[in-house]
Amino acid sequence: MRQKLVYFVLPIMLILGIVLFFVFSSNDSDSDTSEKQGAKETETEQSAYPGVNIITEVLDEEAYHLAIHYLEFEDEQLNKIMNDYVSKSKQEFLQEVEDTEELSQGHSASFYLSFDIYPVVENMYSIVFTKESFFGGANSMQTSKIFIPDIENNQFIDQSNIIKDTGESREEIYQKLLHAFKINEAYSPFFFEEELQKWIDDENNTFSNVYLTDESIVFKFDKYEVTAGAAGTPEIAIPLVEMQDLLTDEWKERLDVPNQTAEDSEPAKPNEEQGLEQEVPAGKKRVALTFDDGPHPSNTQEILKLLDEHQAKATFFMLGNRAVFYPDIVKEVAAKGHEIGNHTWSHKDLTTLSNEEIREEFQQTNDAILSVLGVSPTAFRPPYGAITDQVTDVIGIPSTLWTIDTLDWKSHDPDQVLSIVKENVQDGSIILMHDIHATTVEAVELVLDFLEAEGYAFVTVSDIN
Repeated sequence: MRQKLVYFVLPIMLILGIVLFFVFSSNDSDSDTSEKQGAKETETEQSAYPGVNIITEVLDEEAYHLAIHYLEFEDEQLNKIMNDYVSKSKQEFLQEVEDTEELSQGHSASFYLSFDIYPVVENMYSIVFTKESFFGGANSMQTSKIFIPDIENNQFIDQSNIIKDTGESREEIYQKLLHAFKINEAYSPFFFEEELQKWIDDENNTFSNVYLTDESIVFKFDKYEVTAGAAGTPEIAIPLVEMQDLLTDEWKERLDVPNQTAEDSEPAKPNEEQGLEQEVPAGKKRVALTFDDGPHPSNTQEILKLLDEHQAKATFFMLGNRAVFYPDIVKEVAAKGHEIGNHTWSHKDLTTLSNEEIREEFQQTNDAILSVLGVSPTAFRPPYGAITDQVTDVIGIPSTLWTIDTLDWKSHDPDQVLSIVKENVQDGSIILMHDIHATTVEAVELVLDFLEAEGYAFVTVSDIN
């Protein structure tokens, strides 16, 4: 009987062991995958554009820099399509990093995925992604991807439904684009007429590079597609009134809205405290708290409340493509007397860009903040602290870096952030944190309590400098 029992139990134990092996192997595999990809927080917050929110992911690894900005909608199907594009783009880059690691000659690779958003009509936007990767050579690769979400109907619009596609319409589009390229001073020296002809003649061309604004139809081309690389990613905007005969009947009707030229609201008047030196009692130690990569719709406001409680001033180095999403937050930061700095448009490593691209990253952010506040940012900080004489010459103002890096983006541990501050702070310190992380809000409270007890006055970086 005992022998039969052994024969019966052993197979069961063997099967159970095999099952457990695969279960734990699967868990380990999932854990490895998660660790390689890194944890990603997503929050749903209302932005300046109804039904659309922004997500930012920034990684600074030894082998590469990565900055991704994309959108989140209320509809899961819209999110899935966009998330698939973002995920695929990121994985392709990481695979390329792995494949070309030995060929990078000591350079860090870079990957940037940013977007611009253009309202078209109610509940409809054009989302224009720019994807750029750099692996240490002389040139970066740039491509674009356009989504036109119809939020009311939870679908993306296919550009082939917008433009008439006949031999006659293609010829007319070609002539309009040809004329526009030839008269454009920035593009004409680098324009390849024969490449534009190939583009318009391509039977597989479904005008997927077209996006809409409330005033124009814009044709966006990839780098090297119809121009030399020095022209970047050229765009040709043709007013809707000039394109009406080339639109399908459905879209002629949908875009034929009354000319509602909304009066531009008066820019916010600069707060009297903005950019002015603070009076600090003689002999008192000073410290500058700085926050990068915002504004964030909830974390920035929570930090503002904590600063108010301690009568503290700080400097917020803002990304342009976030500032345009949250203009009310930008206004609130300035209204409370804090300093606003320029942190570029999309967090690119400026040392890998051409002079024109550097200038665009900087100026586009300056213009965005100026349009909201009526004043320009008063300080500049390059992403990753990456700066060269060339970057400084192009931008024309000195960079503000930091003396204490709290590594809040890496640890997500408020106690560890406080520990780093305690070990390194001294009179005149400039402390780096990021207001896009919820854990940083907790850390700010601890840091403020400690520094206040130590007798520090909280000032802006311009006060320190």
